[in-house]
Amino acid sequence: MPNLVPITLLPFSVTIVGAIFSAVLLNRYFFSGKRRPHELTWGFAFLLFAVASACQVYADVLGHWTDASARIFYLTGGILNVGFLGVGTVYLLFSRRLANASLAIMVVFSVISAFVVFNVPVDAAALQIDPGYKAVVAVSSTPRILAALSNAIGSILVIGGALWSGLVFWRKRIMKQRMIGVFLIAAGTLIVALGGTILGLTGLKNPEYHYVGMVVGVIVMFVGYLQSIRVTLPQAQVAERVTATGSGAR
Repeated sequence: MPNLVPITLLPFSVTIVGAIFSAVLLNRYFFSGKRRPHELTWGFAFLLFAVASACQVYADVLGHWTDASARIFYLTGGILNVGFLGVGTVYLLFSRRLANASLAIMVVFSVISAFVVFNVPVDAAALQIDPGYKAVVAVSSTPRILAALSNAIGSILVIGGALWSGLVFWRKRIMKQRMIGVFLIAAGTLIVALGGTILGLTGLKNPEYHYVGMVVGVIVMFVGYLQSIRVTLPQAQVAERVTATGSGAR
């Protein structure tokens, strides 16, 4: 059996953290008495983080990637998760009509991406070389293009939306907790997005160390989310009015 420490522990930590955070968000959506669509989409996005990391754990334990695990990893971790984070931000900051339209586009995009990822040819030999999930893009570049598109737009929406919201609260000198929260959400997303770049710049040979940045980024995002909801009812009503000022009535 391959050495699982710290290789498997790094993606396993993302699996656990992502699953817990997803459960908290989905529980709030379904059982808090108030349906907030951004919590549903963010909860689903964290679940995608967990699924992708679980594929890495499975590959580490098995000793190599399989066709199915590589495809699922690339779909959930490479293409879809940041896109759904972006949709959640649209729900939080903009009109319900625009948010519903963005969700519909993301659902269609997800169906197309799933069709592409599960139908492109996979380089079987590349599955034996870590990181084996790159076998999905070894023959066709289409999944890579879909990932770049989703990650770029999703990151812009999450980081830009969080910074814009935080600056609004800062200028109006209100909602300090929520201002800190949205800045942390932006920082966490940036950490996740830059993880692969940092890995390349540092020259680390083991790609699993990318999960250090992922787990830190996911934790920072979730801490930001928890901070953003630490408001009293009157404060929350003020925040809704501030948001509506820039986005229109919900």
